[in-house]
Amino acid sequence: MAIPKSIAELMELNLCLRKHYDNNYLYMLILFSTVYIIKQAFCIPGSIILNLIAGSLFGSVLGLLLVCTLSSIGVSACYLLSKVCGIETFLMNYFPSVLTSWKTTVGNLVKNNEHQLWYLLLVLRIIPITPNWLLNLLAPVFGIPLWTLMYTTFFGLMPYNYICCQSGETLSSINSLEEIFTLRTTLQLTSIAVVMVVVKVASKFCKINT
Repeated sequence: MAIPKSIAELMELNLCLRKHYDNNYLYMLILFSTVYIIKQAFCIPGSIILNLIAGSLFGSVLGLLLVCTLSSIGVSACYLLSKVCGIETFLMNYFPSVLTSWKTTVGNLVKNNEHQLWYLLLVLRIIPITPNWLLNLLAPVFGIPLWTLMYTTFFGLMPYNYICCQSGETLSSINSLEEIFTLRTTLQLTSIAVVMVVVKVASKFCKINT
C-alpha cells in the first residue's frame, strides 16, 4: 500500500479499503489502528490522509474518537522510544549549543508553569503550525510528564482531527487536499488557540510565567 500523492489516488485507496471494511470490519479496524500508531510513534507524515480515511470508513464521530485515541497512544510510543533511544544524549553529542538553548527556554517555561502545563500543551496542539512531531520527540528532554502529553494530545488535536474526519465523509466532493485546510480553516484553528491564551493570561488565577 503506497501513500497517496493525489486526491485520485486517495479515493482509489479508500475504495479498496471500503471493500475490505464491508467484508471484515474488525480486520480493518486493527489494520488501521496499527498503521496509525506506527505512523505516530516514528514521526511519519501523513496524518491528514489517515484522518480522511477514518472519516470515510468509520464516520466523522466514531472516526474522530478513534484517531484521537490512536494519536494519544502513538504519541506515548514516540515519547517512550525517544527516552529509550537517548535523543537527549544524541543532541548533546552533535548539537550541544542547540540543546542548551532549548533547555534554557523551553525547559524554564515548562518548569515555571508546572501547575498549568496541560494548558500550554493544549494550546500548542491546537495551533496548526506547531510541529507536533518535534514536540512528541523532545517531550522527555524537557521533562514533560507522559500522562500530560497523552491527554493534551487527545483533546488538543480534536479540532484538527474533526475537520479531517468530517471531510473524509464527503471525500468524493474534494478535488484536492489543499481544499481541506484553506486559509479559513487555518484561521479558525488559530483563533481557538489565541482565545484560549487570552482568557488564560487575563485570569488572575492562572497567569503564564515566562
